[in-house]
Amino acid sequence: MNKFLFLMYFFCGAMIATEVTQYKAKYQFDSEEISISGIREFKKNNDGYELKFRASNIVASMFFISEFDIDEVGVRSNSYQIKIRPKFLKRDQLIEFDRQENIIKSSGRNTWKSSFISDEIAVDPLNAQIMIRKFIKENVNQFSLNLINMQEGGIETYNYSVSNNIKCDFNNEKYNCVVLDRIQPGSTRKTTYYLAEELDYMFLKIIDESEEWTNKLELKEILSFG
Repeated sequence: MNKFLFLMYFFCGAMIATEVTQYKAKYQFDSEEISISGIREFKKNNDGYELKFRASNIVASMFFISEFDIDEVGVRSNSYQIKIRPKFLKRDQLIEFDRQENIIKSSGRNTWKSSFISDEIAVDPLNAQIMIRKFIKENVNQFSLNLINMQEGGIETYNYSVSNNIKCDFNNEKYNCVVLDRIQPGSTRKTTYYLAEELDYMFLKIIDESEEWTNKLELKEILSFG
C-alpha cells in the first residue's frame, strides 16, 4: 500500500457517547519523506457533522474531509474526500455512501464500487477515530472496527486493545493517557494512539509503524475546544 495512503488515517478525531466535543487544533505530521503541520477541525453543521484537515508546505498540499451522522449506535458515514498534491504525487479520491442501495462507491484515482450491509458501521480513515474515542470513553478495552479499503473497496477489520495507562506531556502539563494499539490480522503494521483523559480523550499522539517506515502525528496547539 502506498505510504501516503497512511496519511489519511492520521488526521482524525471527535467523540460520540453522551456529548460530541467540537474542536479546532494544530497537528504536526513527520515521516522519513515529509514534515508538515496543519489544522484539523471537527464541527456540527446543518446536515450532520464534518471533520476536516488542511495543511500545506513547499512540498505538499493536503486536504481531507469526512461528512457523517452520529446516532446512538455510532458513526454513519456519508462521504469522504481527499486531495493530496506533493510534487511527486497527485491523488484525489471521493467516496460516497448510498444508503438506499447499500453501496459504497469511489471515484478519482481509485475507482470501485462495493456493497455493504445497511446496519453495518463502515468507517472512513477520519471518522474511524470517533468510534475509537466512543469506546475508550465507555471503558471498552478491546474492540474491532470495519474500515474502508481505500484502494480496492470492501471492508477491512482492524483490532484495537488498550495496552497501558501513562502520563503524557503536552503544553507543559501532565495528562493521564490511555495507550491504544491497533493491528490488522496478517499485517506487521502497528498503530499506537495516546488519548488524553482530561481532554475528553483527544489524541495527543499517534505513531504508525511497519517494517519499512515510522509515521508520527502529534498535537501542537488547541485552538478551540468545546
